[in-house]
Amino acid sequence: MKIYVEDLKIGMYVSRLDRPWVETRFLFQGFRISTQEDIDELRNFCEYVYIDHEERDSAPPAADVVAAARAGARPKPAATVIVHQGKADKLGEIFRSPPEREVYPVTTPIDEEMAPARASREATVELVSELVTDLKAGRKIALPAVRNGVGAMIDSIIRNPAAFMWLTRLKNKDSYAYTHSVDACGLAVAFGRHLGLAKKELEQLALGTLLFDIGKLQLPDSLLTKPGRLTDKEYKLILRHVEFGVKIAAETDGIDEEVISVIAHHHERHNGTGYPRGLPGHQIPVNGRIAALVDCYDAITSDRPYSPAMSTYDAIQSLYEWRDKDFQAEMVEQFIQCIGLYPTGTLVELTTGEVGVVLAQNRVRRLRPQVLVLLDRNKYAYDIKPTLDLIDEPVDERGQPIEIRRPLPVGAYGINVGDYYL
Repeated sequence: MKIYVEDLKIGMYVSRLDRPWVETRFLFQGFRISTQEDIDELRNFCEYVYIDHEERDSAPPAADVVAAARAGARPKPAATVIVHQGKADKLGEIFRSPPEREVYPVTTPIDEEMAPARASREATVELVSELVTDLKAGRKIALPAVRNGVGAMIDSIIRNPAAFMWLTRLKNKDSYAYTHSVDACGLAVAFGRHLGLAKKELEQLALGTLLFDIGKLQLPDSLLTKPGRLTDKEYKLILRHVEFGVKIAAETDGIDEEVISVIAHHHERHNGTGYPRGLPGHQIPVNGRIAALVDCYDAITSDRPYSPAMSTYDAIQSLYEWRDKDFQAEMVEQFIQCIGLYPTGTLVELTTGEVGVVLAQNRVRRLRPQVLVLLDRNKYAYDIKPTLDLIDEPVDERGQPIEIRRPLPVGAYGINVGDYYL
């Protein structure tokens, strides 16, 4: 149930906020209100939250629920995303006129692109590891090496972004510190490709996103992995990682101002509630808005030391709910068009009862992606796994169109998407 913060009671279980968890001191996704301090803290961040009655002891007395409903709280509606198709012109006002946009056709099939995509991702993760070692030792960023490192990744994503998008699902909470910046970088490049940015702009966006968290190297590791709510002092220190990152980048020879701008603005928010400057709307540079969006999406869809991954489908629903709050609405809608309503790596159940994983998107019809079918209608694994391209409108034995019935949670039926297509 959606409930406004002024109607919260001790004992309620908060399952969702009206903004990303990663932007608050409540690092865990879901907690029970135990003190008035918890309510006061929520009031500082949120206008409303969602409470879960199915959590044991979480339901408030019936009278309180009725009172909350009269105050404006309503049951959570069925999750729905409506992607408007006519936003290109409006985004063109932000970026450039449509005739000046680059168009990047897919030039290699996903199975051919998997090997170079995997090689470029692994090389970039190793590059980040070396970068961390250098910075901790007091050495400056070796910008030529970083630029060369991301070049292969950019080229792979330009040829076919589906391969790299698949690989972003292959991570765990133990490797999150290194893979987050790499996968956010890949998402930013894929999004910039979708928006028609020139290759030089893609490089600046990639470098800025890869480096946007370097300021965290000046924070204690224990603070970055703390399993619980941050104190006021700890939270203020976390916020300073942007300042630290900008300083490190500014001391790097040959770095572009556009790269530094990404680092400086990737925590600003559309409604002016971000940091460090609290800039609203179009005062946030475009690359900063892109970096903020992909940073959030990759974080909430990753297993972290203090929080499990959200499914890609649920993450899309959340981003849509946060449009015109944390993120520009047109930006969110274009991002959904870029990665699809069922992003690559999403587990889905088809109308046949079969279970599969989304391989790649179809640019024209986002609700009809390519699906690798893993389980038959009885949920037994196929020996030879067929691939269905739903844009071809395949039919079942009754002649009915095969469509996606519903997304499935991460790990459904014991499936690890990382075991496939490698």
